[in-house]
Amino acid sequence: MTYRRLWGSVSGAFLQKRPGVLLVLLAFLLSGCGSVSVLSGSSAAAANSSETTASSAATATGTATATTDFFAMNTYMTITANGVEAQAAIDAAQTEIYRLENELSRNLDASEISKINSNSGIGPVVVSQETFDIIAVAVTYSGLTDGAFDITIAPIMDIWGFKDSNYRVPAASEIQATLPLVGWSRIILDRTNMTVELPVVGMELDLGGIAKGYASDKVQKVMHGFNITSALISLGGNVAVFGPKADGSLWKIAISDPQAPDSYIGVLQATDVSVITSGGYERNFTQGGITYIHIMDPATGSPVQTDLLSVSIISPDGVQGDSLSTALFVMGKDKAIAYWQAHKDFACVLVTTTGEVFASADIKDTFALLDTKGSLTFFN
Repeated sequence: MTYRRLWGSVSGAFLQKRPGVLLVLLAFLLSGCGSVSVLSGSSAAAANSSETTASSAATATGTATATTDFFAMNTYMTITANGVEAQAAIDAAQTEIYRLENELSRNLDASEISKINSNSGIGPVVVSQETFDIIAVAVTYSGLTDGAFDITIAPIMDIWGFKDSNYRVPAASEIQATLPLVGWSRIILDRTNMTVELPVVGMELDLGGIAKGYASDKVQKVMHGFNITSALISLGGNVAVFGPKADGSLWKIAISDPQAPDSYIGVLQATDVSVITSGGYERNFTQGGITYIHIMDPATGSPVQTDLLSVSIISPDGVQGDSLSTALFVMGKDKAIAYWQAHKDFACVLVTTTGEVFASADIKDTFALLDTKGSLTFFN
């Protein structure tokens, strides 16, 4: 049994269009703070936003709430803040998202990632400290996960059509010819000269598996510079919250049911964390009666064959959550659990192809299934 989504009072019609894996229960956002009036608000969109909505509200005690919905990094995003400077905080957060997109997207010719990719096999490219650091941390997680997470997967994504949505199943020979272009260990990082080099022509970086987690971390830092008490940052399947809800309680973060993505499978009560989910149901195509998901196995060059439907990582570090949600999905249930047991610096929820749910013991008191008859096992 699954439970249908309960759309919150803020921009509900917009949210119903979103493909996000996780959604904080926005209906709880304004509870416990007296009566709320939704005031008309002007758009806070930057010039390159194609679709943005914004709203502001004030409680009877004068506490402000502001929300903005917009499209960036190829996904729908929602940012909400509570506090005296709520509107200024979400405006600054949205500006930061656009800045990061312009720097880190491989789909924008002027981005530093595109410059690195266009110089593969040619020579090193001087980059900003920020771009260097995010690539360096991605390489670190590639090493920690034995290559299950790999930002050089771009050429494989391309031959399957996931870059431009012209989906197709490539021939085995094409996959084998492309695989030599994948290999995180061949990225050359020179911190002294602040350069990044891809030594083989045709190699490309794709930060899609880490950029939104990084953006979430950066946005939180920006918002902490304003006089606000709490915030909700939802970047597609990446959700971050900090501070208590308006009524002083913990946030309730719902994890989608991967077999029915418009429904919830469980709820986590938390604050000051990011909750990031990866699952094959987010992006896929069907050909010849077979469904091919967008998460690729760097070892085979094909969509991951796994006993997992989704992986959710709970961590105060969005970069960690983003990279590990992908890596543990690639690993499969047993290796994912073994990885958590070896590190234990994050929490996780795994949903298997049989509908079973496995969760790390560190969230035993804060995570529960909505269907009390469902199968939930906590592991140590």
